[in-house]
Amino acid sequence: MAHEPLAAIGGSSGQTWACGELVLRIGDPHVLDREEAAMTAAASVVPVPQVLQRTRYAHEQGRERAALLLTRLRGRPAADVRGLSPRQVRRRGEACGAAQLALAALAPAPVMAQAPNSVLARQARQQGLAGADSLLHLDLHPLNVLVDDAGEVSGVVDWANTAAGPAVLDRARTWSILTLDPAVRARRREPRVAAMVQGWSDAAAFETLPAPARAWACRFMLDDLAGRHPDDGLAHVRRCLQENTGPDR
Repeated sequence: MAHEPLAAIGGSSGQTWACGELVLRIGDPHVLDREEAAMTAAASVVPVPQVLQRTRYAHEQGRERAALLLTRLRGRPAADVRGLSPRQVRRRGEACGAAQLALAALAPAPVMAQAPNSVLARQARQQGLAGADSLLHLDLHPLNVLVDDAGEVSGVVDWANTAAGPAVLDRARTWSILTLDPAVRARRREPRVAAMVQGWSDAAAFETLPAPARAWACRFMLDDLAGRHPDDGLAHVRRCLQENTGPDR
């Protein structure tokens, strides 16, 4: 009987593997508790991986670890735009932005309150951001949104950064990724990249983002990318931060 190979997937954590229709996610129990709670809440508005089974075990160094067995969602990353016209890509961006707005209406589970990113989000309130806490993904970009052949959202994945905080921060974080991240910035003049950014921006109303939210996102990006780029490689992010934290802000 033939078996499909186990393949590492996901970001830099190196703790997620896929095999056929299943995904295995390993990590700190508290982190996975928050991911599961986030996906449970998000499932009411967007497709998310379903938790089939979970377990805790002792790491060889004595630390407690946890594992989630998840369903593997169908579709391909929204960033995979091979063979598409700029108009089709723009519509895909609009679908992603609409999904982000739907997520912004969700209340976070109590377990989110202690997430490290929730602490950062609470600091944003000191800059004048008000409103009840919402569920935040904080890594919502075209690689973490899956789409079907019609360009509709078929899943949102990678909830490792999930937190609770002002809803506007999730849009600000995505705005920073799509406009300031060096990898995207280097390709911003490509028609399909520009179309994706414009479609998402229009649907999620990035133009309405207040300066404190943009400044928060700039700080988040500088912390997130520290050590991955030379100082001059993030100079544009620091300039943007300064523009949004001027004396009149």
